[in-house]
Amino acid sequence: MQFANPFFLIALTALAIPIVIHLFNFRRYKKVYFTNVHFLQEIQQETKKQSQLRQLLILLARLLAIAALVIAFAQPYLPASKLQKKITGQRAVSIYVDNSFSMETVATEGKLIDVSKTKAREIALAYAPSDFFQLVTNDFEGRHQRFVSQEEFQKLLDEVQVSSSTRSMPEIINRQNDLLGEIQKMNKDAYLISDFQKNTSSLAMAKPDTNISWYLVPVTAQKKDNLYIDTAYFLSPVHQPGMPVRLKVRIRNISPESLEKIPVKLTINKVQKALASFSVAANSSTEVTLPFTENTSGIQYGQIDIIDYPVVYDDKFYFSYPVLPSIQVLCISEKTENPFLNALFNNDSTIRYSNCSVKQIDYSSLFSNALLILNSPDEISSGLAQELDRFVRAGGNLVVFPPSGGKTESYNDFLSLLNLRGYMGIDTIKQRIAGINLESAIFDDVFEKNEAGKVVLPENIDLPQVQKHYKLFQKIQSEEEVLLKLENNDPFLISATVDQGKVYIFTAPADDRWSLFPKHMIFVPTLYKIALLSHPSQPLYYTTGDNTTIEIPADSISETNIYKLKKLESEFEVIPEIRKFGTNVTLNTHGQIRDAGFYAVSRNTKTTAGLAFNFNRKESDLTCFSSAELEQQISRLPLKDIHILKEKKSSLTREIHQIKQGTPLWKLFIFLTLLFIACEIALIRLLK
Repeated sequence: MQFANPFFLIALTALAIPIVIHLFNFRRYKKVYFTNVHFLQEIQQETKKQSQLRQLLILLARLLAIAALVIAFAQPYLPASKLQKKITGQRAVSIYVDNSFSMETVATEGKLIDVSKTKAREIALAYAPSDFFQLVTNDFEGRHQRFVSQEEFQKLLDEVQVSSSTRSMPEIINRQNDLLGEIQKMNKDAYLISDFQKNTSSLAMAKPDTNISWYLVPVTAQKKDNLYIDTAYFLSPVHQPGMPVRLKVRIRNISPESLEKIPVKLTINKVQKALASFSVAANSSTEVTLPFTENTSGIQYGQIDIIDYPVVYDDKFYFSYPVLPSIQVLCISEKTENPFLNALFNNDSTIRYSNCSVKQIDYSSLFSNALLILNSPDEISSGLAQELDRFVRAGGNLVVFPPSGGKTESYNDFLSLLNLRGYMGIDTIKQRIAGINLESAIFDDVFEKNEAGKVVLPENIDLPQVQKHYKLFQKIQSEEEVLLKLENNDPFLISATVDQGKVYIFTAPADDRWSLFPKHMIFVPTLYKIALLSHPSQPLYYTTGDNTTIEIPADSISETNIYKLKKLESEFEVIPEIRKFGTNVTLNTHGQIRDAGFYAVSRNTKTTAGLAFNFNRKESDLTCFSSAELEQQISRLPLKDIHILKEKKSSLTREIHQIKQGTPLWKLFIFLTLLFIACEIALIRLLK
């Protein structure tokens, strides 16, 4: 037992007063003469013993009453087992209220967000009105950075709403470290009120300040079940009007029960395109295929819907993608056009194919093409090399057929700009193409697959013969991929990523005097898929709250302008940060997009791109740490002054008082004082 005001114990010296009174209170007895005093002496002895006992009991009651009253004023308490001493003085208190989407789940007292706000109020009431308070949420708002009074803290708490922002527990602890670190000469307490999801609340990387007392306040939902759309992707990156496509949707079930025949709906530009149902086992995921046909060109806004309760923010999934009426391809030749390339592309409505001479190139129009083909010009000038370098690095695609005359110096100079290996001498030994990289995007859907979903080529497959080809220097590009190779393992076609673009290098011209490749059936899917995949792609969706970087296609910019992001069917609009790299432009949102949905990127009132944003799915997995698991994590931290306030029937205010002040005993000693006074009165009046 310890005392809050030990100086009051000096008043125990008052115990001497009743003792002195008792010692000096000598009663004088009157003598009465009687003839036979034998019986009188016996009565006198008995009365004297009873009187002495009565006086001692009264004295004891008085002493105990005074002692209990003095001890009550000294405010005795039993200190908490985890605190060595009571902390006194003014305090700075930082309280984190988790307002992420997972706090929409329901507890016995209501939604977790409301339960958390109630606990935050109880924490504030456990402190003195003169203490300072600071509110922290996932939004990291500027107005929450300052410390306020108890009354103002309650007003800020009333305004807290569920937010799309997601923060990890180390991020929250670092922020409280920084904000409380600015306060000097005060005791500091930090509270973390959360459901402590496993996805975001690991304390392994947390570094709490040792000068701060930390308290974890877990809140628990009744049910932690959730069904949500995790992601979506197309099986083919190519989108053309009238082309059938298949959309894959991954759906997760976070519950101990299996679900059957759950409907899922797909709409494109507000028109329903597909409807399906799915079943998913407990605590697992499934993928649903939604087939549909592209009907129109332009920006497509897609939405996937399922029905689930009570967490509904992840029941909608937004995505967007462009469908172009055609892909522009430019073939650069020396003088004569290539008959094989003309036969492949000229009559295809998907490809807008054009030819030009190497001496008549309009450099200003190069960036309007998705794919450039160098059809074996005799020489690549330094000016053309620089423009091609800019084109590729900005996201363009380039196919290089080597010269038929054997003069490769200008080609090698150009390829060295791209950090790619160049051409060596000509190998005149006849060989066949012996290997096809079936894992590449060029050939992944060209051949039929077996029941296991794999492509197995027959051993006697007829592949084209190569009469002669160029050898290449040793490999210097780490991201290089061999797509076709010869019998002696020399590459016939390689692809390499250069910044944002891709380069495809053949080791023989598209000439039947060099190889039978231009006349072979594999020529068609190879060049056609290269053309289709050269379409500039962008992510199907972005995540709200992130520092999203958006790349604008190179052919959409001519000068620096202000770009705007506007949410469709809303007044919300932001101006992102604009950065220009050569001919490319990136837009950075810096976390300004907080709401899921569709957004249009516009420049000079013209829409240049359509974007889709989805809420972060980290909050969708409602699996949380138990109190035992949190204690295990706490035991690994070097900090000792950290506690878990478990849910109890008593109020959180009382629990904090008991931790900070210990268990107060002054009421008990007041009761004992009254009891001893009552005993004294009873001894005086009843014991005659």
